[in-house]
Parts: sequence; structure tokens; C-alpha cells
Amino acid sequence: MAITSAALQTALGDGIEAPQVVMAFEPSQGTGQQWLVNGRGTVPGRVRLITTTAADNAATQAAAVLAALRL
Repeated sequence: MAITSAALQTALGDGIEAPQVVMAFEPSQGTGQQWLVNGRGTVPGRVRLITTTAADNAATQAAAVLAALRL
């Protein structure tokens, strides 16, 4: 089941340095979710559109988002 942007933000952290979920895109088909994420203090200067697997929980998706931000 897909997670909400609030759940992903909580998993990423709520502090000023934590990456910020700017927008969520939920495809009408398929098993993915897309997130527009600003790296803020964790990965400064990075804003990425990141695709994750909707079936994963928030912690797993947060780990995928952090890995993609650091690429």
C-alpha cells in the first residue's frame, strides 16, 4: 500500500536539516510512487524527483530517497 507524504517526511525527519518532501506524485497505474525532495542540510543543494516502490514501508522508502539524493 502506498504511503503518504507525511509518513515519508516523518521517516526522513522533521528537523530543519532533514530532507523535505516538496511534492508527492502518485501514478494512476503501477507500483511506484514519486517524490520531489529537497536535500536541505542533509544533502545541500540537491533537489530530486525520486521513484520508490509503493509496497515498501515508510522507513524503506526513506532509505531509498536518501540513497537517491546522494547519487
